[in-house]
Amino acid sequence: MDDSKRVVYESSAMSEELSKFTESYASFRRIINSLQRKYLELQDEFTAQNAELADANAKLVALSEQNLAVSGFLDRILNSISAGVVAVDQTGRITHFNRAASDILGLPAADAAGRLYREVLRPGNPVDANALRSAETGREIISVEKSLQRSDGCHLSLSVSTAVLKDDNGTSIGAVEVFHDLTKIKRMEQEIARLNTLAALGEMAATIAHEVRNPLSGIIGFASLLEKELAPDDPKRKHATNIVRGVNTINDIVTTLLNYARVEELNRAEVNLEGFLEAVVEQYRQDLAEKAPDVEIVFRSARSSAREKGNVFIDRLLMRQVLFNVMNNSVDALSQGGKIDIHVRQMPRPIAAAEYKDRILLGLEETLMETVITDDGPGFAPENLDRVFAPFFTTRKEGSGLGLAMAWKVVKAHGGEIQAGNSPEGGAIIRILLPAKLTGNETERST
Repeated sequence: MDDSKRVVYESSAMSEELSKFTESYASFRRIINSLQRKYLELQDEFTAQNAELADANAKLVALSEQNLAVSGFLDRILNSISAGVVAVDQTGRITHFNRAASDILGLPAADAAGRLYREVLRPGNPVDANALRSAETGREIISVEKSLQRSDGCHLSLSVSTAVLKDDNGTSIGAVEVFHDLTKIKRMEQEIARLNTLAALGEMAATIAHEVRNPLSGIIGFASLLEKELAPDDPKRKHATNIVRGVNTINDIVTTLLNYARVEELNRAEVNLEGFLEAVVEQYRQDLAEKAPDVEIVFRSARSSAREKGNVFIDRLLMRQVLFNVMNNSVDALSQGGKIDIHVRQMPRPIAAAEYKDRILLGLEETLMETVITDDGPGFAPENLDRVFAPFFTTRKEGSGLGLAMAWKVVKAHGGEIQAGNSPEGGAIIRILLPAKLTGNETERST
């Protein structure tokens, strides 16, 4: 091939390669342009999606804040009501535990929230009256009375209602338990029963007084006239005098019965029991100096701390009479002289609740003040211990048999308890127990 033909061939080849390159470049440009358009479309879509996401986030934040506000408002409501509220989920885990529940059950909310119900709370009696059982069975209860023992040994009487919690689809998601402390109501019921008994006794006593005093008035009138008409040395005058004396004795018994049956109106005031007892004992000592100089009275307190401990709500005059009656009983037993020992202490709430759970109803912020009066006399005859506080029971000829009976009546009116017994060393023991207000620190320790 000559040179001219070679040049034409090479020129044709280069033209063909250039044409292919041009076509490839144009295709590449089309691809670049398409990618740029896609990128711009994706950028626009990203901007739109980002705006929608920002709007959704703003709405989510608003809903979250609203839910937090609603949840906080609900918590404030639950913590403001006096009823205890405990809620559990379907697994029995505690989701809500309000302040009243903490106070009543003696369990800090931090120790209950998030834990299994059966791990931290006792079911009580009946065992079905709680949120856990309602969540498990789907059964609800309304105003069932339940007895429950707290972890510190204190016994409670509660009114309990439960309800099953459901979601929007009607599926059970847990249960809630609402309960009230019945201590005050129970105490009121006891007081009403006591007042009804006294009212019935008062009606009977009034009837007896009316039926007895009418003929007694005639008897004592005629006996008095007969006594005046008879000569001082007439043997019959002595019989007339004995009739008058006997009628007066009967009249005194009727009057005493009326006084015992009378419903006492308590004028209560908050009193520091230790200081009150010390003042009463000192007053009794002054009266005793002439009556029984050979009898010594010793007052001591189990506490050496401040006077703000052990405040009770009592009628000062009536409780003073209770103490005088008990000390009079001891003095009468110490005919040859001796010692009366009086001491007072505040019982720890768990011990008070455990020992007297069936006899004294204690509020959530109460314990017992125990006043013990002992003497070194002969003590009570064992066969008489069950009758010590019975009206008109006495072992003394000149006794009315109402001193300790009146003491029992007044102490019971204060929601307390009075007991009689004998000490192992000999001598009588009288225990007076009164509900006492716990201080703030002691309330915290009891829970």
